[in-house]
Amino acid sequence: MTFHSLPGERSSSLILAAVAALALSGCGGSSSDSDSPSDIDKPNKPAGTGSELTVATPSVTYPLPASRYAENNADDTLRWVIGDNPVAKLLSGINDIWKGTSDSYQSAASGSGPDSYLANPIINAEVWAANMRYVINVTHERSDEQAILAFLDDSRSKNYSVIDGYGPLTETYVENSGAYVDIPVPTITQVLEDEHYQPGSNDNIVFAGDQSSTLGEVVTLVDAFRQRSPASTNASKYIFSTPRPWRMTDNGEIDFLGTVKDYTCVDSAGNSEVRTVDSYTTSVKVVPGLMCARRAHSSGDHDKGLYTEDTENRRKDGGYPSGHTNAGYLAAMAYAYALPQRYSEMLTRASQLGESRIMAGMHSPLDMIGGRVQSMIVASYALNQPAILDQATAAYQRTQQFFGDLAEAEGMDLYQYAHRSVTDQAGLIDGANVRTEVYDNNLYDDHEANKEAYRFRMTYGLPRDPGKAGQDPIVPEGAEALLATRLPYLTDEQRRAVLYTTSIDSGYPVLDATNGWGRLDLVTAADGYGAFLGDVSVTMDAGLGGFNARDAWRNDISGAGRLRKDGDGYLALTGENTYSGGTLVEDGTLAALSPSAFGVGDVYVEEGMVLVDVDGALAISGNLTVDGGGLTLRMDDDESQLTVGKTIYVDGGNLVLDFQALAPQSGETFTLLSGAAVAGTFDAVDAGDVAVELVYTPTSVVATIQ
Repeated sequence: MTFHSLPGERSSSLILAAVAALALSGCGGSSSDSDSPSDIDKPNKPAGTGSELTVATPSVTYPLPASRYAENNADDTLRWVIGDNPVAKLLSGINDIWKGTSDSYQSAASGSGPDSYLANPIINAEVWAANMRYVINVTHERSDEQAILAFLDDSRSKNYSVIDGYGPLTETYVENSGAYVDIPVPTITQVLEDEHYQPGSNDNIVFAGDQSSTLGEVVTLVDAFRQRSPASTNASKYIFSTPRPWRMTDNGEIDFLGTVKDYTCVDSAGNSEVRTVDSYTTSVKVVPGLMCARRAHSSGDHDKGLYTEDTENRRKDGGYPSGHTNAGYLAAMAYAYALPQRYSEMLTRASQLGESRIMAGMHSPLDMIGGRVQSMIVASYALNQPAILDQATAAYQRTQQFFGDLAEAEGMDLYQYAHRSVTDQAGLIDGANVRTEVYDNNLYDDHEANKEAYRFRMTYGLPRDPGKAGQDPIVPEGAEALLATRLPYLTDEQRRAVLYTTSIDSGYPVLDATNGWGRLDLVTAADGYGAFLGDVSVTMDAGLGGFNARDAWRNDISGAGRLRKDGDGYLALTGENTYSGGTLVEDGTLAALSPSAFGVGDVYVEEGMVLVDVDGALAISGNLTVDGGGLTLRMDDDESQLTVGKTIYVDGGNLVLDFQALAPQSGETFTLLSGAAVAGTFDAVDAGDVAVELVYTPTSVVATIQ
């Protein structure tokens, strides 16, 4: 069974076959005017910083860390007390923006909501108004398809709705997991125009599928994240009791106009119900088909004296954090953990579900931020429970086997299969009706767009306090578990370093109060280190499959550390890198897929293979030493394939020239390597079916087509 390949690698078998052929004979001759190795001192191996980065767990006090005390969020007593509930504590940054409930209430809240609100709840008027402005803008500018998706993400089970983050695997997953949707199929007119349409709703774990199905292990993991972890947002919603955007004016104030006692809602079967709903001054445009999804008055609440038919029911309808967003992220993180070949796409889909809540007019950016933060806390807590971790491992193993076999049957590896093109995508519209089922798609397959969208939705561009910028990142205890299947060849400590070096800066609303959770960018972290702040040693065992066999780090990597590549797996670097500690290859393949992939230090190939496949020339600022192992160049018609700022030192080793992208002619010359000085020669060269002769000059290595 083959697991996956990544962009930039045509075939690992090509490289291996070429190296094997070199053991028998070379495919070209050579001549040398360069210095012998004895004339030039052999460069030392890159030294780096001499130590790896260790990211300490933050020093905290009860009720933190959440990895130990998150269960309090499910306790009938402790969850209502902000000093006992770590989830609410970590979300308390909202109090610096809008604080409508008293300290005494936040220390003894209840499911009845507050009896009264503070007189002047807006603390940070600039942020609160920007929060509202975003909602107003998107609800006025949304397209019909955005409105339809917002409707579906409201009405469908979140466990089902985000499955389309699996892209071309979506329908196969649904078929083999038992996941389903059964809301009444609305017409497009009902969604886009009918303010009295009563939508159906699926809000139960059963829509995630059947735990005894072919992919039941994944369903079990979704159940663990959503149902068997302290996942509910109810306690925090009641503790903070922030208003939903459709209850607010443009600057976020409350202007209650009274109640409408004869608001009629009609479902798809023609059944009608007359309700009492609250009315406010607002510019927010709720999706028409969701107007009846707003919280109506309850006669039971009237009987309890919580409010009357003439007073607002806001106490029972808090906005922060968004429950739908939290649920969508939790389901998506379970799916991403189980099938990390769609990790970034799944998390982007979760962020889109949060955006849908704003598009619907039901929530604001701050609500989304709170929902995302809570979901990471809960998912990390779940993965740090031994029983759930065992189930997560089983889910991962099941998807790798199941989808890996399907991929192999199509002559693909798993990564390719999970990213193949889908033709004739079904779409959200089916004639006059809305398509309620998820479908195969390529909606989230633009990798850079995913990173940009996800990072934007971490802050929504809300006003930042420049005086609080520049604080060191914080990686909470247990957060590294979220990357375990995406970066399986790293240690827990290394995954903490990845989270540290890919976190966003401080100073944004709400996030600084989250003990680091809100600043963790999981989509960027899925692309590996953002900086080598210490030396990094990577050992990849290709026999374990998946990302153990082949991966790409796509971030722009800075820092003073050194990269050491070991193990027989394949790792590609694609960023505009500036790390200065050097690069040491001891086994496997390290691929340069950008001109600055290896930063600004030395490159030393002791064993294994360096693969160069870039547009333009790969630039190595320091020395290049080939001391055994090999160098593979994917040839193009650039002036030079690889430029070296200092010495090119070759003490044997194998050179492979891949001319697949060219049709070289006899007599044509290619400058392979150029530098300040060249010493030594390769043991052998293999250019496949192309006969070449190498010429070594004092400053270059040139190939001439025979």
